[in-house]
Amino acid sequence: MRSLAPMLAAATILCGCASEPAWKRQTFAFALPSDRPTANARTNIVALNRASISPRFQSRSFTYRTAENSYEQDPYAGFLIPPERALAEPIRGWLRTSGVMGRVVEPGSGPTPTLVAEVFINELYGDFRKASQPVAAMEIHFILYEVNGDTPGRIVLDKVCGHETSLARKTPDALMAAWDAVLREIMAEILSEYAKASLKRNGDDTKETEDKQP
Repeated sequence: MRSLAPMLAAATILCGCASEPAWKRQTFAFALPSDRPTANARTNIVALNRASISPRFQSRSFTYRTAENSYEQDPYAGFLIPPERALAEPIRGWLRTSGVMGRVVEPGSGPTPTLVAEVFINELYGDFRKASQPVAAMEIHFILYEVNGDTPGRIVLDKVCGHETSLARKTPDALMAAWDAVLREIMAEILSEYAKASLKRNGDDTKETEDKQP
């Protein structure tokens, strides 16, 4: 017979002192950017080709970190779809809304991308090691590189961004809201880093052209 101990432990983490915890399964999705896509004159065609996640966090169930090397999964709260797919959609939305990198295409669309992004989610959990100060944790490794046809080219950006934010309450919906906030912070940092790298690259290209002139 399956033990109820893991289920009760996970429920206790988020239900705290509630005397009547809700045992109904809850499913969640990341929020999409609400702003309209930014019009831009860039000729780049951008595709998010891959979004993958550490095996530790591949489960749809929410993962809670309870000690340095101890994690528990919540049988009553989780993602509507696999977490890597749940994150790919809003990441693609943030890239499209900003317009900083270029025009973002959907998977399988006709235009051939000139910039390809790959995302690896290193961390995605609720950190309850300090019971009185729970936080939502996320870390993303973002790689962006040029492509010419099917051939990968120069790496434009290689950035690891990790952020945490406090939970308003010890509930699954509060954890989801905190993850949304963390993702916004991470994407803002990635887009800012790309803008800096692009500016530097354009300056270097200009200098190289000037040096070649007689």
